[in-house]
Amino acid sequence: MKLRSFGLYFTSFFFLAFAAHGQTPSTSTATSGSRHDERTSSISGTVFDPEGRAAAGARVTLLYAMTQLEVRETNSQGQFQFESLLPGTYQIVATLPSFSDVTSEVDLSRGEKQVADIHLKLSAVQEKIVVSASPGGALTTQTGSSLSVVSAEEIENRGAQAALDVMRGLPGVEINQSGGRGALTSAFVRGGNSNYNLVLVDGIPMNDFGGGFDLSPLPAEGVQQVEIIRGPESAIYGSNAVSSTINIETIRGDGSPHFSFLGEGGSLSTWRVATTGAGLTDNFSWAYSLSRLQTRGQIQNDGYRDQPSTVSLGYSRSPRRQFNVHFFGYAGSLGLPGPWGSNPDGLFPGRDPSTHQNQNLFAYQANYTEQFSSHFQQVTTVSVATDRFSFISPIEGNSFTNNLRIAASTRSEIAVSSKDTLVAGFEYDRDSYKDTFVDNATGAPFTLARNSYAFFAENRWNPSDRWFITAGVRVDDIQTASLPTLPPIPANSIAKASPRISATYLARRSDGDGFFGETRLHGSFGTGFRPPDGFELAFTNNPNLKPEESISFDGGVEQRMARDRAILDVTYFYNHFKDQIVTTGDLPTNFDSENIGKSRADGLETSIRLRPVSSLEFSGSYTWMNTSILALDGFTTPVFPFAVGEPLLRRPRNAAGFNATWTKKRLMLNMNGTIRGAVLDVEPNDGTFACTLLDSMGNPLHCLFRNHGYELMNAGFAYRLPKGVEIYGRLNNFLNQKYEEAFGFPSLRLNFMAGFKVELPSGGRHSD
Repeated sequence: MKLRSFGLYFTSFFFLAFAAHGQTPSTSTATSGSRHDERTSSISGTVFDPEGRAAAGARVTLLYAMTQLEVRETNSQGQFQFESLLPGTYQIVATLPSFSDVTSEVDLSRGEKQVADIHLKLSAVQEKIVVSASPGGALTTQTGSSLSVVSAEEIENRGAQAALDVMRGLPGVEINQSGGRGALTSAFVRGGNSNYNLVLVDGIPMNDFGGGFDLSPLPAEGVQQVEIIRGPESAIYGSNAVSSTINIETIRGDGSPHFSFLGEGGSLSTWRVATTGAGLTDNFSWAYSLSRLQTRGQIQNDGYRDQPSTVSLGYSRSPRRQFNVHFFGYAGSLGLPGPWGSNPDGLFPGRDPSTHQNQNLFAYQANYTEQFSSHFQQVTTVSVATDRFSFISPIEGNSFTNNLRIAASTRSEIAVSSKDTLVAGFEYDRDSYKDTFVDNATGAPFTLARNSYAFFAENRWNPSDRWFITAGVRVDDIQTASLPTLPPIPANSIAKASPRISATYLARRSDGDGFFGETRLHGSFGTGFRPPDGFELAFTNNPNLKPEESISFDGGVEQRMARDRAILDVTYFYNHFKDQIVTTGDLPTNFDSENIGKSRADGLETSIRLRPVSSLEFSGSYTWMNTSILALDGFTTPVFPFAVGEPLLRRPRNAAGFNATWTKKRLMLNMNGTIRGAVLDVEPNDGTFACTLLDSMGNPLHCLFRNHGYELMNAGFAYRLPKGVEIYGRLNNFLNQKYEEAFGFPSLRLNFMAGFKVELPSGGRHSD
């Protein structure tokens, strides 16, 4: 299909249509005196905390038609101001750690200068702008998607060293790490495979060719918030967003220049240093983070070191015209001693004393936003991400894997009215993959390339003050180049249409009296897909593989209680996965991959958040999930050990998590934990291929085993000294549990970290 021509035609059509209505740059800038005169309205105000004091450093966001327009940070007197606004109905969202985020609507007339003060109150409700939920961002209470947002404050309270530390225990999310710090880390969300998650850093797509991604490099330092949307998002992002979207939002330059420095050390010769900084000077914003971690590990050749960094730069001559640049870099080295834990089949050859992995992960993005009016803005983005692995093994020889992804997109955000926003755009993606073990007919590695051309559109509609409806669709034309394998695989092209709809309904408004407050119903339906990766296509030499697909829906109810000091959410979800790719065969080279699999996952996600008093905050979740293989058919060789009716690997039926923080003047105490039930797992050395081997008596070996559940409990404290100095410490796995998150790979036993942090200018998270 001629998707590229259609997408360009559609974008041009919208531009010309708005030109006819006086919304082009020429009619919305200096050429029209009447239009210029309309831009004299403004909104200003002061944000107050629950005790009536001005709240300095609060983040204030201005929205029009449910789309983010501008962001400000309150000054030392708690004041904010938005200028040069057109008439219309705006919404203001104020956020401040430890307090609820309050929204209010402001009807602005031509030339009006309106004052809108915001009074924060103690609440468990967290209003957040979730950047990855919709093009242009979306308010948490206005989206029907199931999502979790972890704030920078929670990341700091938990003493997280990597983003994965705060993902454990979230509803529907199973984090699986193959050992200690830095080891391969996967996420299984709502029963989906580990390569069913789209991973973004500041909106930059990070997935390797075919969807896989190791979560261990994702940083915790310099992170503003971690967003996880559960359910397919291919209607927005295309391939790989099959069961979830994970986005890491880093800090931005706001307010006067400020910096932080920390140093910590602990068990296993572990140490970490880090620094962050941010500021806004005239029209130039800047922010950075840089850290270095090193540890000896639990045994010989289990050491790890990393150095992640982020940079965000922005320039704006006016609030209507913004240019931003983002950078994320990671360089790490990890020892690979092998699966030295459980060894039920006796296949472990012994600890590898020298094999290790080096990884270099870099991502760059340039973003330009031109806001022609309060009703129309154009956003253009270009990003590049590279992920390069090298494996150094004196025993088996050296190898490498290189991934490159280039993405370019432009979208129009059109406010049809103050209650309706249409977003439409075009995106181009270029993926390439090269691996030592994927070679051509002469035995030399080659570069496998894939191009994707996509058109997408989404409409966000607020028909009444109780309804919020979002509907969207994306059409992808994915072209994979020919493969010079033996025999060669010809080039192919596939087209996929991915629809999605979500809705929120406020079934009950709160009148401020009584125990039960606002009741919000939410639900979503969507589809997702993932094209085959390089191993599945080239190493097993199957040119007929189709993309894996998902169909998903969920529905739930969110109930606020005790004047918003408690909030409970219960959500049912159902995922149906089809055309799943299964690879079988005999070691070392007889592999075959086919689209034979169908499976499902359904369950209940329950979460609660409490804020009974200002000094105490508690959040917890429990997930019950049932997974099952539905079909195995069409395969040319046996698919043992897979069987219809069996649960999916590494998906627990029961899982829970909690986080509790208590603050009193200068002291902060935190306790968090993850509880996971038993799972079905694979033999750690040869995986499912162990079932093709025989023991000394000539009997087939087993390859599927029960991996026991565990309780991981952590606790820590922080105490703020004068002059912006803070000391802290934490105990990880203080129950000293012996467990394996991934079967055969022992996780860390009891360990501790202690350190200090300095903030310049002096200040801290607590107030006396």
